[in-house]
Amino acid sequence: MAPMTLDQDRPRPPKGRGSRIRGWLLLAALALAGPAALAANLQVNPIMLEFAPGEQSQAVWLSNTGTEPLKAQVRVSAWSQAGGTDQTEPSRDLVASPAILEVAAGQQQLVRIIRPRSEPLQTEAAYRLTIDELPADGSEPQRSGLQFLLRYSVPVFVLAEGTEPLSPSRRTASTPPSTGTPTTLSARLEARGDASLLSITNPERQRVRLSNLVWVDTGGHRTELAPGLFGYVLAGQRMQWTIPLSPQQRANGGSLKVRFNDDPNDQTLPLENPGS
Repeated sequence: MAPMTLDQDRPRPPKGRGSRIRGWLLLAALALAGPAALAANLQVNPIMLEFAPGEQSQAVWLSNTGTEPLKAQVRVSAWSQAGGTDQTEPSRDLVASPAILEVAAGQQQLVRIIRPRSEPLQTEAAYRLTIDELPADGSEPQRSGLQFLLRYSVPVFVLAEGTEPLSPSRRTASTPPSTGTPTTLSARLEARGDASLLSITNPERQRVRLSNLVWVDTGGHRTELAPGLFGYVLAGQRMQWTIPLSPQQRANGGSLKVRFNDDPNDQTLPLENPGS
């Protein structure tokens, strides 16, 4: 069976009737499947990696919270945003060691993510680790119920020369968190039927992480468009999303607010054409 992807650092879909229906159907399916379907035992930590310039190795821990051994596979893909959408392709720029492993019940296993070549980068490079829980082989007793497999997608970034870490876990007293709107970020809104297409270009050398997207009308009323993580715009690239913002809402005036990186306060996203 296809694994269920658990990606804690990917955006949630914008609110809408379709997403609510899918959520209820998923809950109903899991309830009907019973306890065996919920026995997902693979845990991954951390959920994001950031290589400093020249750094050649990072650690990922895979934990098994179950009562039987599990097998897992780790794959590396280069991550880009060609055409305004997320694209991945297999890459050997980073290597997982081991790539296939077994984790004993109640134990954890270290996986090293190695960067074989550490030449300086002028622009931050982005990757995704896909970590799959593998099905039990035929030698094990057949279990009753469904086998519920997990897939994690972990973002990995290799910093460019002269840039500072953005991950809170990698900052020091000399690298305080950045706040405010990235000054060179540009964004556009276009009509897409009853919704809007938001396109953001990031000419900087580092990614921008966006979360908690809201529309604030001229009266100060806030409409939540995407709670939690909205998405990334990778260094030097453009990304676009369809958001549940109607042309009528835009015509009446307002602004988009969003949190940049780990700034606790939202900021206004500068739009080239807010009401068009």
